[in-house]
Amino acid sequence: MRCSRVTPWVLLLLVALQMQLRWGQRTSPAHTETRKRLYQMLRRLDKQFRRFQEMTLAHLQSIAINYNVSHGMDSCFKELTQQFESLSREMGSFNKDINQNLSSLKSWSRKLQRKTKRLELRLASTERALRENVRLAQRQLQEQRAVLSNLTWELGAQHNRLGSLEAHWGSVRSLWDALQEHRGQLSKLEARMRSIERLPLNASTGFSSSGNPLVRMRQNPDPGLLYGAQQPLQGKVSKASRMRNRLPPPPLQMTTRAPYPASDDRTPGSGHTSSLPTVLPEEEAQINNLLQLPFRHKIPQKYTPKKHTTICNVNSVLLFPSASTKNYVTFHKPFPARLHELSVCTWLRVETEYMGTLLSYATEDNDNTLVLYGRRSSGRGTIDFVIGDPAYRELAMGNLLDGRWHHACLIWSSIEGRFWYYTDRRLAATGSKFRKGFEIPPGGTAVLGQEQDVVGGGFDEAEAFVGRLAGFAVWSRALSPGEVSGLATGKGVPRGAVMTLDDVVLHGSVHQVTCECLEHCT
Repeated sequence: MRCSRVTPWVLLLLVALQMQLRWGQRTSPAHTETRKRLYQMLRRLDKQFRRFQEMTLAHLQSIAINYNVSHGMDSCFKELTQQFESLSREMGSFNKDINQNLSSLKSWSRKLQRKTKRLELRLASTERALRENVRLAQRQLQEQRAVLSNLTWELGAQHNRLGSLEAHWGSVRSLWDALQEHRGQLSKLEARMRSIERLPLNASTGFSSSGNPLVRMRQNPDPGLLYGAQQPLQGKVSKASRMRNRLPPPPLQMTTRAPYPASDDRTPGSGHTSSLPTVLPEEEAQINNLLQLPFRHKIPQKYTPKKHTTICNVNSVLLFPSASTKNYVTFHKPFPARLHELSVCTWLRVETEYMGTLLSYATEDNDNTLVLYGRRSSGRGTIDFVIGDPAYRELAMGNLLDGRWHHACLIWSSIEGRFWYYTDRRLAATGSKFRKGFEIPPGGTAVLGQEQDVVGGGFDEAEAFVGRLAGFAVWSRALSPGEVSGLATGKGVPRGAVMTLDDVVLHGSVHQVTCECLEHCT
């Protein structure tokens, strides 16, 4: 500022002095002293100007130094600004990463909570099943112990009976031998009596053939003549032994009067007594039955009539009591891989006017990847078979709504897009060119009893299933007609099922009951 103000005045002064000098050279010597003064003034001015110049230069140098400092500060400020911008960008990306991590952490925590809830439900159902199995095992053990006790008691009784039979075997054997011997003696006696009856009248005795006492005995049999008083049998067993071993009573001792042969020198009053036991046919049968008793006897058990069953391959049944968005069933493991073929078979019992949604499989790309939905249209029931919405086929429901158990099976193959629909072993519908070459992707969510509008949710009460499902299973291949018929008639379960009722999670009021046979799944 000073330099800009002083410099013009100095220049004007110099110009004026220069003009005076030139003018003085032309004037008189009187003006010499004036010129000297001017020269001195000029010298002083020159000195002052030099000092001023030095001061100006110093001031300019300080200004330059200050300018360099400010420029350095500007560059530093620019560098700091750039660093701040880069730091802001890094902080933004860091915040974005943190938000992503937080969202993933929240989703994982929700999934973990759902898995924990599923595990708790599964653990509770496992504990219930375990307690039920323990009670059943204890009941069976008690019954087996009772049967074993009865068996031991019966075995001891049979051992006692066998011991008593072995003890009396000798007496029975001797009785049988005596019976055979007495039969021979009776046959001999009858032959001798027939020979005596043919003898002529004896003059010495005066008896005619009609007066023969043996003939009279045959013509007028008198028990008193043939049988004497009942005599005890040698070696008779006690009454208690007879009752325990069910032996026949001891036979009577039979007495007969000896005939009077002509050559016999015995007197007519003397008699001959023969101790021949009389054994009736029914007694002989009892003895034979006693001798033929087996050494082992089957122990009779309590007869419990069993209900006639034919379908015994369902394992369990699901009961959906009412139409509610809370009543549904999910699976722990959805489809493990892409499916080119599919078979869905189940027993179902519906007592409402419409069936609702049996199965719904949703993925992130399509919430209707696979749907079996029963609805009523045009006055008759139909089933919508959806694979990759919006493609679907409408199938006739038939008599599935009559409140009885029916077997339904849907089979699809991406080769030529063929599908088959069976009800109660009969092929109800078939077709082709339905989603040819399509693949059902894995990783989705499968739900029984509800239709998904979003993955795992978006349920509608009007689309809920109400009824019973038994023996539900999904295969990753197309079942043959023989396998479908075997399922419907209870002849086993085909191999390779990827989804069954053994791997389900129950929600709401849905109940699962274990029952091997369909007739027991009430």
